[in-house]
Amino acid sequence: MYEPDNTKDWMTDDSILEQANPAAIEIPTIMSDLKKRRQVAIELPPTAVLPPKRENFVTKHCNIVYQGAGTESYIDINIVRKCAVESVDFSGLTVYVGVDLSMSGDNTAVVFAAYDSENDKVLVRTMGFIPAEKMNEKTASERFDYFESIQAGECTACGKLTIDYSIVEDYVESIEKRFGCTIGGIAYDRYNCMSSAQKWEADGYPAVEVRQHSSVLHPPTKLLCELFSDERIAYERSLLFEVNMQNARCTYDTNMNRYVNKKRSNGKVDVVVALINAIYLLEQNEFLDAGESWGAM
Repeated sequence: MYEPDNTKDWMTDDSILEQANPAAIEIPTIMSDLKKRRQVAIELPPTAVLPPKRENFVTKHCNIVYQGAGTESYIDINIVRKCAVESVDFSGLTVYVGVDLSMSGDNTAVVFAAYDSENDKVLVRTMGFIPAEKMNEKTASERFDYFESIQAGECTACGKLTIDYSIVEDYVESIEKRFGCTIGGIAYDRYNCMSSAQKWEADGYPAVEVRQHSSVLHPPTKLLCELFSDERIAYERSLLFEVNMQNARCTYDTNMNRYVNKKRSNGKVDVVVALINAIYLLEQNEFLDAGESWGAM
């Protein structure tokens, strides 16, 4: 599946229907049916959730990755990319590590973030981990070149068919020496991470559970969005992170708490989840403990 040349004017541009449905060029009844479906999708409000007909139409019949119908895109990727830099210097800073240790056969991520008070920016570096013997399978099924990602130093292949958690644990403990910084805390979700958290605690690193509930995740989710919008964040360029950010979709609970919903996202978002965990700790220690809010800085 490929996206059409024009991905914005799906409501009016018939060439989008033709490119996504070649048979419609030769068979008028197919084109007529597509136009009827398009009109239904146009008339639905963007917030329509049950059923998400607009999202279904744009995705399935136009081959466009739709950025917000039943769920809401997290942060516009163009805003995110404005904050990319070639390298980040963490020397002398306190970093907060966020981890997303998913099931052993799936992707895992480690992200660390620090507040650079001199430049009034949050600095970020990301690292993904995948099972070494699933590289071909994942590259094909997720349509992302993990071989190139590993070459770029933004992803690590470890273990065989499952992640070798010891490699992930050792990477976290190597951060201080490799980047000349101090770990102020390791934020984790207890799912699949209790053993690793106990190891880090035993080795003298403060590990903090971040409860994966909307009321807990809303503040760092909101703060991260503001950081990108205000260009007060700089991340070491990573295509893996950018793709995860494009995949991320948010939903709201009944109290309008916003959070990234893994199940409703459009692909892997482990790097984003790990970053939000890191931002949770950073906000608690650098901003809230100082009696400040980000907006007041």
